[in-house]
Amino acid sequence: MIKKRQFIYLGIVLIFMSACATPQSGTIATGNPEKQVNQLETDLATARSNQLDVLAPNWFGKAQSSYAKAKTALEKGAKLSDISEYVAEANASLEKAEEIAQVSRTILGSTSEARQKALKVGADKLGEPFMKVENQYLKLTQAIENDNMSYAQKNAAKVQAAFRDVEIMAIKDTALGDVRKIMAEAEKAKTQKIAPMAYGAAEQSLNEADAYIGQNPYAAEAISQKAATAEFMARRMMSVTDSSNKFKRMTPEDSAIYLESLLGRLGKTMGAGDLRDKSMEGQVDALIGTAGDRNRTNESLKSQNQNYQAQVTDLEQRLAGLQGFSRQQEEAKKKLTAEREFNERFNKVQRYFRPDEAEVYKQGGQLVIRMRGINFPVGQATLTPENYTLLSKVQRAIRTFGQPTVTIEGHTDSTGSAQTNQELSQKRAEAVKTYLVANKTLPSNRIRATGYGLDRPDTAKGIFKKPTGPRSPARSVSSPTFRRD
Repeated sequence: MIKKRQFIYLGIVLIFMSACATPQSGTIATGNPEKQVNQLETDLATARSNQLDVLAPNWFGKAQSSYAKAKTALEKGAKLSDISEYVAEANASLEKAEEIAQVSRTILGSTSEARQKALKVGADKLGEPFMKVENQYLKLTQAIENDNMSYAQKNAAKVQAAFRDVEIMAIKDTALGDVRKIMAEAEKAKTQKIAPMAYGAAEQSLNEADAYIGQNPYAAEAISQKAATAEFMARRMMSVTDSSNKFKRMTPEDSAIYLESLLGRLGKTMGAGDLRDKSMEGQVDALIGTAGDRNRTNESLKSQNQNYQAQVTDLEQRLAGLQGFSRQQEEAKKKLTAEREFNERFNKVQRYFRPDEAEVYKQGGQLVIRMRGINFPVGQATLTPENYTLLSKVQRAIRTFGQPTVTIEGHTDSTGSAQTNQELSQKRAEAVKTYLVANKTLPSNRIRATGYGLDRPDTAKGIFKKPTGPRSPARSVSSPTFRRD
């Protein structure tokens, strides 16, 4: 065990012997001197945010000094080599400061944590009490820089406790600062002699809050409550003092009449009548009785209001249910009306076409017209005049539904290649769309043309018009299907 301790101690000595050596200026940088100085300023700011100014104050101070020289040299237009040398010296000092800071963080971990807690609650705003402890902390880090490890280790706990004290002091100052100011004003006004009981009650409340914070510095909610109580008692003390001074200037009769006027104003407001023929205690009792009656009346009204509110809520719920039911009825009515209108139009459209011309049927919410009597020249997508009569019936069917959205589906039989049939069916569907748009049946954006080729063959249902006679590869047939969405 002894050898192990000796090994650790020697290791630490070796570390700090190297740490206290004078840093060597590195290779002198070349380039834009203004950029070098600006970068150094940024590095110093970063080092400060990492607390190098307190963890390694001497080396950080040397870096700042070199930076000041570099900045002055830059402003005076000195040689680039001189500016770069100062920058290099500052960077070397910052590197050494970081080395020392790492050791300080290890040795002074708990102490540094206590310092951060104190700063977090604003202990630095206390002024001298905080600076006194801060200087003790800087002595620890300076001792580490000077390899005086024993001093740092010996005094770290004491400085940690001191930071804890200023932390609590800061918490008390935040919570009880206003109360202490009131108490200080009371002492100047000699309130303790004028209103000793009120002063004593306020002082006791302040002391209780102070003692509680000392033992429970992180119980924020309870501290807030106790601080509020202490402030209330302090303000009460000042109010009692003002009243005492006022009564001191009055005769006994003036005091009695003054109190009587106050009670009279209260009685008038509460509807208690004229109580001046009663003693002060009798007037107060009468006012208490009136207040009690009013409280009971208020409670009764409150209870009635709750009952009324419950009835209103119940009625609102019932009304909402009726409204919901009414909306359902209205929606069902609209749906039935729409279905009836659709069916009437569907029946009308069915009568437009002969069986050999088209098949008209419903599919969900759509009207489908499968054209049987439309013909195209072989291998072409040009509408011929012989189709115009049938297409005029299609126009009439579409207009029966006003301005519907129409899908034209082109289909082919299995003759020919799939690609050829696909392209041909698409072109023929588009030819029908062009015809309908040109004849002002519907605007283009309400018609969609799609060619399916052989993707949806359905010869069993007669979607496709079958050629008669021997099958010839030179003849292909397309049968458009109209869908009204």
